Amino acid sequence: MMLTLALSGCGKEAELPPDLFPETVASVWRRGETRDLAVSEAPDPVPRNEVERLREAAYDGPGKLQARVYQLRSAAVGQELSQRWRPSADTVFFDAGRYFVVVKWQAADLKALREFLKALQTKLRTSR
Repeated sequence: MMLTLALSGCGKEAELPPDLFPETVASVWRRGETRDLAVSEAPDPVPRNEVERLREAAYDGPGKLQARVYQLRSAAVGQELSQRWRPSADTVFFDAGRYFVVVKWQAADLKALREFLKALQTKLRTSR
């Protein structure tokens, strides 16, 4: 019986947290386009065979930002990416369990950007 239950759960497709990218974040960031990307279209150097899902959203507010959340096969992959990732200008990244996040911004207010990142980290860490 237990084996049947365990096997029946294996076929379920992994889900990203509901309302991953809300319409408004920290009262100042307004979401524009949001879309699911094919893993083959991933613009970041993330191992394609380790990605289950990829969602992207653009936000306008005190600047512009683009956020991508990679749902990975394991938390270990996210930790490894965080350790190997090369910093670049106007970009921040972090891992939260099975999620790896890349946020790029243009002319953003840093306090508002920190609030956006905090909200996204909280959502991902509580959805594990």
